[in-house]
Amino acid sequence: MSEPAPHKVYFVSLGCPKNQVDTEVMLGVVRDRGHVLVDRAEDADTLVVNTCGFIEEAKEESIETILELAQVKASGAGKRLVVAGCLSQRYPDELAKEMPEVDNFLGSADMLGLERVLAGGAARMGVTPLSKRSYLYDHTTVRQVTGARHSAYVKISEGCDRPCAFCIIPKLRGPQRSRTIESLVAETAALVAAGTREICLVAQDLTTYGTDLPDRPSFEALLDALGEIDDLRWIRLHYAFPTTVTDGLIERLSAHPRVASYLDVPLQHVDTEVLKRMRRGYTERVVRDLVERLRAQPNHIFLRTTMLVGHPGETDQSFQRLYDFIAEGEVDHLGVFPWSREEGTPAALLPGRVEPELAEERRLALMELQEEIRLRKHEAMLGRVIPVLIDGVSEESDLLLEGRHEGQAPAIDGKIILTDGTASPGELRMARITQAEVNDLIATLAI
Repeated sequence: MSEPAPHKVYFVSLGCPKNQVDTEVMLGVVRDRGHVLVDRAEDADTLVVNTCGFIEEAKEESIETILELAQVKASGAGKRLVVAGCLSQRYPDELAKEMPEVDNFLGSADMLGLERVLAGGAARMGVTPLSKRSYLYDHTTVRQVTGARHSAYVKISEGCDRPCAFCIIPKLRGPQRSRTIESLVAETAALVAAGTREICLVAQDLTTYGTDLPDRPSFEALLDALGEIDDLRWIRLHYAFPTTVTDGLIERLSAHPRVASYLDVPLQHVDTEVLKRMRRGYTERVVRDLVERLRAQPNHIFLRTTMLVGHPGETDQSFQRLYDFIAEGEVDHLGVFPWSREEGTPAALLPGRVEPELAEERRLALMELQEEIRLRKHEAMLGRVIPVLIDGVSEESDLLLEGRHEGQAPAIDGKIILTDGTASPGELRMARITQAEVNDLIATLAI
């Protein structure tokens, strides 16, 4: 009896880097079981979308993508549509009822369930409840890294135990589940052996890493262990929580040769009353103390943060406090999002709603202010010679290269366009900054 023909599988991955890692695990399942990945939906017999369900805009994008793939499915006989990830986890019954064209649903911890789907033995509903024992990939998991080989995401934990009023993540991802230091070192060492030079550590809360494990390893101990891996250049951190950024972590950000001087810490706001309504567990003084501790270091630590405007209870005065804080210029990279009413969150029931139009005005005001600050910061770098991690040929022109300095994370913080010289992706080269723009820097390798 002959073996069944391998499936041709097409993927769409939406949402955050944590979702990207989950997609890469599913890609590994496809490859390891002898199936074929295809680049066009029309060429596939199995269509998979890994969805995001974090905020309204992300939900809409996920639903639009599902409907687009449903049209592709309808265009050819024998095609199967699989919906995975956070949207399935959040609305399993509703989606199953409203989208009969979807053949299989998998939740945010059900990546390995794709194997049963491809084998033909899976029930339509494969969304499992989330708990402390829910699945979390490790170094033994088959994973196919996408994108540039020299830079990769490593998920150190999953889920979150914090009670933030506006956030649905605990219901989408479950409680915190940390991996062991040994597992993370093994995965990172394997990535480095295959050519990775930068790892971006991701979790909902890096700085509570290990608190759920029996031996309670510290995040600093993890960084020290990863820092022993030869040929690893940068360890980049996404995302820290303001109250759990220790002095030891700050020292490593400033001085450790392999920990990038870069911290992504979502502050969300600076006004104490708004922070209280957000259930963040800290005050404006805590935010300012953190910034002061970062800026007291001898080496500059690049600070990326996100702010949430329009949260219920944000008055003109509380927004002005936030605006004034950003105007001080201590933030290097800023993202601003308007509050989204998410059912199932405490904030959805709070009084003092801000009109969406006003929230968007506030978002734009902060982003315009930050653009001015960012340009000044870039102009201050003119003439400096700095290390640049080469990413490859520039999107601007085949005649140019592009890369990033230590304070630029992949895909979100701009890039450095290199006007001359030759280099390979993954190389760390010295470059002189010759021109400054709001988003990007121009540099030369001929120094």
